Parts: sequence; structure tokens; C-alpha cells
Amino acid sequence: MLTRYDAAFVRPRDRVAYLRDAVCASYVQLSCEITDPRDVRGAIEINHLSNLSVSEVSGSGGKVRRRPGDIRRASEEFFLLSLQLERAATVSQRGQTARLHPGDMAAYSSTEPYDLGMESDFRQLVLQIPKASLLLRVPNAELALGKRIDGASALGQLVGQSILRFGKHTADADAALNDQLADLLADLFATALTSVATGPIELKSSTRLLLLRAQAIIRRRFRDAEFDRIALAKSVGISVRRLNEIFATQQTSASEFIRETRLQMAAEELSDRRRSGLTVSDIAIRNGFGSFSHFSTAFRKRFEASPREWRRAGSHQVRKLRSTLD
Repeated sequence: MLTRYDAAFVRPRDRVAYLRDAVCASYVQLSCEITDPRDVRGAIEINHLSNLSVSEVSGSGGKVRRRPGDIRRASEEFFLLSLQLERAATVSQRGQTARLHPGDMAAYSSTEPYDLGMESDFRQLVLQIPKASLLLRVPNAELALGKRIDGASALGQLVGQSILRFGKHTADADAALNDQLADLLADLFATALTSVATGPIELKSSTRLLLLRAQAIIRRRFRDAEFDRIALAKSVGISVRRLNEIFATQQTSASEFIRETRLQMAAEELSDRRRSGLTVSDIAIRNGFGSFSHFSTAFRKRFEASPREWRRAGSHQVRKLRSTLD
């Protein structure tokens, strides 16, 4: 689905307010400063693919700021990746400032304050992905925030060109294809971060791609109770032994990653008021657990609380409770 905002169709005196509302509607709550209020131009075209979005943003330049108050009012958590297409821009977060020229990229998080600055007549692509989805791919993604990803490097060129190519595909009626494209773009986002924030072991590119592919398949199929490491290895096209070797580089196993994904999603749903109509058993089944007793045991071991305690007290309260008991 495509959504487009364009200040050219708005009266000049209303354009600043229009662009401010458009930016907030497209991403997260922000404050905007226009470089020259007398020459206000700007457009945002958003391509929604499954759980992420790809936007092309252009305009007459200015500043965007994400403040602590904006963060406190927000309920969604995202990582964003800016790919500069024309002119220059800056991304500042965590004391880091990345100056981007065409081809360069930088990541930032909606859960921490940041500043963006754009030159007049800038154009950039913005990839926005749920924070939890990226952290499953790159657990230490925060280490890359505000750092410039060199678009002239071999990795930067490959990732940037691929994001441009696949980001142009508009969502259609084929939900499976939309999911696959979203996973591919998320994997590209994760790959871009490896140049500035690697995991515990530096992986060979072929191994990294197989790992990202396996993780993407897990995220699509974890709700299937029959899905296990054997089915995963078959989907990836490698042996179970090779699959285990790949996950061992991350100090885990394929089976543990599948179980962790299921537990994390179940914990989110137990804390989600929108799921209050579901029983704990319903949530266990929805997230790939065929046995409630197995789910309850695994959940307590992982979160030091039963599923019902987690739902009743809320995740933050449970952590606080357990910390006082330790």
C-alpha cells in the first residue's frame, strides 16, 4: 500500500503545519524546524510492506528532533535507517553524529532522542522496522546508532542498491510475497549494521547470509507447532549439522532460537491489552506450543514468572518484583 504526502498541493501558509503532521503520521512524534519558511517544499511517499515501511522523503531542508517528551507519549518502538540519495544530511544519536552524502546510511532508534538535519533539495530513503524484529537479527544493534555506514564500501554499495531495488516493490494481494520482501529488507538493514556493530563472532558473508535467512524463516513459521530444526534446515537448504554450526557461532542453537522466538512473542501477547480476550492456553497455542505444561515450564524458566503472573503484574512489574527477591 502506498501513502503520499506532498506540500505542493497545500496553501503556502499551511505547508509548515502540513509537513509537521505528515512526518509525525509517517514515523513517530517529532518536532520540525523548516530552514526557510518562505520556501517550503516537501514530499513523503511511503510503501507499506508487512510489518515495515520504506519511504522516499524529499524537501527544502530543515531539522527534525525526537525529544524525551515525544518518546514518553509513544507506544511503538522502531529502528530507522536513512539512505541518502541526494544532497547531504546528518543523523545524531547517543553522542554520535553521522554526516551522510549520497549512498551513505545511518541507523537511529525511536526510543532514544535524536536529531536529523537535511540540506535544501535533499532526498533520502527511510527504512522503518519494529525494534523487536531487528534485535532478533542483531542483538547489539544499539551500538550502531548514529554511526555513518559508508556507501562507497563494498558492503555499503551492495546493501544500499538492494534496498533501493527491493524497496520499490509495492505491496500487493500476495501476503506471503509481502512478508518475504519485508524479511529481505529487514535482513539488509541488519547486514548494513554489521559494518559498525558486529555480533560476538565475525561471520563470513556466506555464513551470515545463511544465518539471516534461517532467522527470517523462523520468524515466519514459529507459530507452527510442527516447525523444528529439521524443518528449518530443509527450508534453508542445508543439513541439520550445518544449521547447528551456524547457530553455534552466536552461542545458541536453532532449537533454542525457535523456542526463544516463541517465548518472546508469547510474553508480548500476555502483556498486550489487545490480547486480553485470549486465555493463556490460547496464547501458548498461537505461538507454537503444543503442550501448555511445556509452555508454562519454559516460560517460568525464561522469565522467572509464570505466564499468569506475567499477565497479571505486567512485564516491568514482574522484573521489579524478582529483583527485590534476589
